[in-house]
Amino acid sequence: MSTPEKFREYAADCLQKATDAETPNEKNIHLNMALAWVRLAHQSDAIGTLVDTAREASGSMESEPSENARSR
Repeated sequence: MSTPEKFREYAADCLQKATDAETPNEKNIHLNMALAWVRLAHQSDAIGTLVDTAREASGSMESEPSENARSR
């Protein structure tokens, strides 16, 4: 399971706890925690996409001769 998926599971757990909360304050705390986990999952997805893109770009750059090497 990927890290973003784990974060989403944590968010789901917080939502369940919010449903079971006995006080409005407790419910609010769990809802805010769920929101934080969802945001973290989105950020983790975005970082993963950036890393993948950078790796792909780096790999394609290594397979192509540099500008200096082509001009020799």
